[in-house]
Amino acid sequence: MKRITYMSGFSRPHSRAQIDEIGVYSARRNATDGITGVLVTLGSVFFQIIEGEEAAIDDLYARMLHDDRHVDVLCLQTEDTSERLFPEWSMKVIDLDDMTGDVVGPLKQLLARLGDAQHILERYTQPAVSRIMAQGLNPLDVPLRKVDRVVLFTDMVGFSAISHRLPVEAVAELVGSYLEACSTGISEQGGEITKFLGDGVMAYFDVASADAAIQSCVDIERELERIRAEAPEGSVLQLLFSGYGLALGSVIEGTVGSSIKADYTIIGEPVNTAARVEALTRTLGAPILMTNDVCTSARGHWTFADAGVFDLGGEEPTSVRMLIGADAARRDMRATVMRRLALRASSAPSG
Repeated sequence: MKRITYMSGFSRPHSRAQIDEIGVYSARRNATDGITGVLVTLGSVFFQIIEGEEAAIDDLYARMLHDDRHVDVLCLQTEDTSERLFPEWSMKVIDLDDMTGDVVGPLKQLLARLGDAQHILERYTQPAVSRIMAQGLNPLDVPLRKVDRVVLFTDMVGFSAISHRLPVEAVAELVGSYLEACSTGISEQGGEITKFLGDGVMAYFDVASADAAIQSCVDIERELERIRAEAPEGSVLQLLFSGYGLALGSVIEGTVGSSIKADYTIIGEPVNTAARVEALTRTLGAPILMTNDVCTSARGHWTFADAGVFDLGGEEPTSVRMLIGADAARRDMRATVMRRLALRASSAPSG
């Protein structure tokens, strides 16, 4: 047999009568499928344990993942078992909000903190890991695999100079705005953010999504342009410029790390290439650069120009192309940042 323990949030408010109705329906269906378990509710959070034959449990859990009443699903434990914990309950509903007593108070506090911890951990956890855990799997047990990916690197222009010359609060505001723009642009196009690199972002897309990867760069660039244009005179946000590098190829994807710290990430030559292509944006004055493989995989109506052939550390020199057009205006980005930084310093009050 199999047992799954999970927690999730209500996608919309539920009354006590609605919760009871869920319990009655679940008990009736579970009895037919040979499933037993318990459902604990507290505020807007579900805690549920289900147990039964593996096929039945997997089917029920899969249905739950697609149930629009559940959000923020987190599988806490999946285990094989030979003995049921709840042999008499096809589905027992316990609403802690309606209960009192010496034990109930601390239990409520414990479960509420567990719910808060879930939301905190989701902010620090890569989406791919959350999806694996939602399926009832342990990310540490998922084997590494070799797949083709489009890798994206972005990096803020002039960050070293900015961080040395500006107060911490100004740097934090700048980085926060930058990472928000990057995160939104990448996630809305279906990309997977794997790392924040201080003043940069590493992400990847499915190999068939070269157009989405390029579009994410365009979207981020547009958003940064909007932020700069709307920022008041002298604002740190007027220093917000970025470069983008894209590469395509075979990578190893999965959990990589040590016994102390692990990341679900990608490693391989395309990762290094994307980072080195992004670095070329400073010398070439083009914000969006990519390898020729990314261009040939794209199907959209993009306009590219040859940027040159460069030794980027691979087995052979790499042909690099630039996206041209109104969304990728060429400029000396670093010179622009340094000039604005100098003007900002000269206009600051003395003493």
